[in-house]
Amino acid sequence: MFQSAEHRKFFTFLVAPLIASAFILMVGIVAIYNASQDFWILDYRLSDIVPIRTPSAIVFILAALTLAFRSIHVANGVLRTGLKATASLLALAVIAVGILSLTRYFLDIDVGIETLFASLGVQEKFMLYSSPPAALGFVFVGSSLLLLDYRTSGGHYPSEYVAFILIGMMGIPLVGQLYNVMSVGIADAARTLLPFISVTFIVLGLGILSARPSHRLMRLWNSKSPGGPILRRLLPNSLLMLVILDFAIKWGVQNNFYSADKASPLLIMLSGTLLFIMFCRTAGLLNREYEDRQIGEAALAESNALLRAVSDNTPDAIFVKDLNGRIIFANPAKLRLLGKEREQVIGFRSGELYLDKGDAARVTEEDRSVILQGKPMTFETTTRYASGIRTMHSTKAPWLDDQGQIMGLVGISTDITERKRIEDALKAHETQLEALVAARTFEVSELIGHLETTREEEKRSIARELHDDLGAALTALNMHLSLIFQQMPPEPKFTERSIKIKALLSSITDATRRIQNGLRPDKLDVFGVKIAIAEQAAEFEKYTGVVCNVNLPDDQLGYAPRVDIALFRIVQEALNNIAKHAKATHVDVVLDDVDDEIVLTVRDNGIGIPAVNPGGLVTHGLRGMRERVAYLGGSVRVNGAEGKGTTIIITIPKTPENTEVSDENMLEEND
Repeated sequence: MFQSAEHRKFFTFLVAPLIASAFILMVGIVAIYNASQDFWILDYRLSDIVPIRTPSAIVFILAALTLAFRSIHVANGVLRTGLKATASLLALAVIAVGILSLTRYFLDIDVGIETLFASLGVQEKFMLYSSPPAALGFVFVGSSLLLLDYRTSGGHYPSEYVAFILIGMMGIPLVGQLYNVMSVGIADAARTLLPFISVTFIVLGLGILSARPSHRLMRLWNSKSPGGPILRRLLPNSLLMLVILDFAIKWGVQNNFYSADKASPLLIMLSGTLLFIMFCRTAGLLNREYEDRQIGEAALAESNALLRAVSDNTPDAIFVKDLNGRIIFANPAKLRLLGKEREQVIGFRSGELYLDKGDAARVTEEDRSVILQGKPMTFETTTRYASGIRTMHSTKAPWLDDQGQIMGLVGISTDITERKRIEDALKAHETQLEALVAARTFEVSELIGHLETTREEEKRSIARELHDDLGAALTALNMHLSLIFQQMPPEPKFTERSIKIKALLSSITDATRRIQNGLRPDKLDVFGVKIAIAEQAAEFEKYTGVVCNVNLPDDQLGYAPRVDIALFRIVQEALNNIAKHAKATHVDVVLDDVDDEIVLTVRDNGIGIPAVNPGGLVTHGLRGMRERVAYLGGSVRVNGAEGKGTTIIITIPKTPENTEVSDENMLEEND
């Protein structure tokens, strides 16, 4: 009927006693209504169906309310206390009514019970319709309800035994009616019990028993161990089969199948056979249960042995704690870590096991977090033990029962002290290596910057010598040749020779000027980087035929000389690469001066970067750009795709070292 023992326990703990209370309440209300109205159901009067008089009905209602109040469990402490006190008062009232009825019946002492009911509007005499068994039943019911939660020092609950006595006592009239031993009518109610009243008392007794399924006898009835199922199966079946067997034998006597003197031996023989069969079945059930238990115990022993072998031989510390933080299991590794024997660890909390109180408080807080969150958590902590300071990597998870309730936590800790020491050493070496690489990189960058500066100074010096010496010499030579040509006779051979000499001299002068501008354009030093870039673009367009648009800031630029020469050389190198490789027809050179950085963009519409080399062409020109820009703290980005041109973006931050400085400072830096 019930899917599990938990469902059955819930039914017996709450639903069954409340159903019994509702039944008794309904019986009492119907009885009271019957006293005021002559109500018929089909051909039967209601008083014949429920033969209970008003005084007894009132007491039954009090008993039903007491059982209901005792069965309801509420969380509110004040309400729970109020229900318990009310139930105790009602139980005392039921006991008092029963005792007063017995006193009136046996001692003929009028204690005013009729007067009490008369004051409530009940005109019927209570003793006339309340037999001594019923009065005694009220005493038993009230006593059982009053002592419902009382427990003796031996672990017994008197309420259970009183309820069983009540059920047995009330079953006697039913058995008498069943076997025609006694015939009870309304007129005999003062001495005996009517069957309906017996049933009502039995329902009350069953409700009292089911109200506390955790008590001793009811716990045995509801047990999931072998005794519980056997008791629930054997007892009802035995009683039912004995009754059926007894009726069958009496039916045989009544129909003259055998004489009455053979009924008893036949009953004994059949009853013995029936009991033998039932006991054999019970023994079989016990044997199967025992065999299954043995198999389960063997599997459990094997599993425990395996777990014990793993737990005892693993170097990791394994432990289990209850909800109060007490250790209930610790493997040898955990005991060695704590430096204690098993008797010094099991049952103790963290505060009693760790040397440092701070470590104990931290472990306690970790355990509390795992239990509150209800999920596994990982911790890496350094703790002081008897063997020294150890670093542990711990994983803790909730320990759950079959119903998913948290019973504590399970943990495993791995000693990672040596690994942490190696990791710390590696980190220290990595830090030293990074510092060394950074220092060497800085030195290389400084060296590259110094080499670039020296190279630019050498180019400036060569350009100055070309301008001062070779340029002056070529100018003087041109003047002297002009005087000589004027004195030569106007003959064709001399005229033709002089024209060739003048053309050669002009070509040498142009080449010298071009070499001089390539080494160090005069306009860069005189007019600044804007004019130098514009002139370089114009020269590029003149010699290559590629349209070159230049977009420069309108404001005056004030950069350090090394920034000016770097920007000029980058534009120069980019245009040379475009002329050699890009096959472009259009080039844009854009110089942006924003708040905190300088951005130079050189963009062409050439063939772009080949797909086989998506990272960009690694050329000496691009490498030189990156070295120059890296020395200034900037970056170079090369973007492009095959057939869509190439874009070079140079970004240089505006730092104090990159802003305008005097020529004297620049010369000092170069020296």
